[in-house]
Amino acid sequence: MIALRDLHQFVILAEELNFRAAASRLHVSQPTLSETVKRIERTIGGKLLERTTRRSRLTPAGQALYEGAQHLLRDAEALTHEVRSVAAGMRREFRIGAVNPAMRTLVPSVLRQLHEQFPGIRLSLHPMSTHEQLRAMREGRLDVAVVRTAVQPRETRSHFLVNEPLFAVLPAGHELEPEPLIELPRLRDHTFIMAPRDRNPEFYDALVALYKSRGSAPDEILVAANMHAQLTLVGAGIGVAVQPLLFIDRDRSDVVFRPTPERLDVPLQVLTPSVPDVLADAFVDAADRQIRQLMERAGVADR
Repeated sequence: MIALRDLHQFVILAEELNFRAAASRLHVSQPTLSETVKRIERTIGGKLLERTTRRSRLTPAGQALYEGAQHLLRDAEALTHEVRSVAAGMRREFRIGAVNPAMRTLVPSVLRQLHEQFPGIRLSLHPMSTHEQLRAMREGRLDVAVVRTAVQPRETRSHFLVNEPLFAVLPAGHELEPEPLIELPRLRDHTFIMAPRDRNPEFYDALVALYKSRGSAPDEILVAANMHAQLTLVGAGIGVAVQPLLFIDRDRSDVVFRPTPERLDVPLQVLTPSVPDVLADAFVDAADRQIRQLMERAGVADR
């Protein structure tokens, strides 16, 4: 097993890609840092770095360790903070996870209502992909999770919010902008902007299958890491997108959102622990009210 201290040193080295600079940040000697790397390499049975005279480069194994270690160290820090709080007699945090699109309007509204209803509660917010939240719920690191999936994990309660309607996302001034409703075949021959499949394989695959079933399978898919990058690419006229309700951003002047007749059976839902909890139930109620308002603003009646 790799020690947390060794992982911390490796993360700093991966950020610097220079032994001298990393050792300086860590306040250790370069030989000490080199020995740490060798110790980890012996544990995993492979090389982490390719070293040159001036700079180092991560191997695929090194990149995988770097990304995983960042999550692990953040979790360890959060655990330390939580245990210290409990030991000091402080109130335990109410930990909320959510997919990034929910962070724009849904979650802020729900947090505002929770804060008004429970002014003394300590809230912590954790943007995560759906599969990261499912794991965090299993491990007891979240109290509620806002996810987009048809999966209903065991040992949690699943609260359906909505099968989100889909909207065509177009650059401002696009020839289809005047249309009140856009059928997917009208988007044929465009480059489609999408999130990476590994962010939510279930949603990605369902969306691609929908394109194919409507005869609008894209010739080219351009991947952008998050919703902000996706909307930026659309706004720049590089492609179009088809996105669910929570992506709608009426404040942007470079993109327009037009309804389609489609929706996917990959619902937005809130997961809570199997044991009933007043705060979790209040979160679900507030989220349900906010979704109704968002649907009304989008001109969509049912869920």
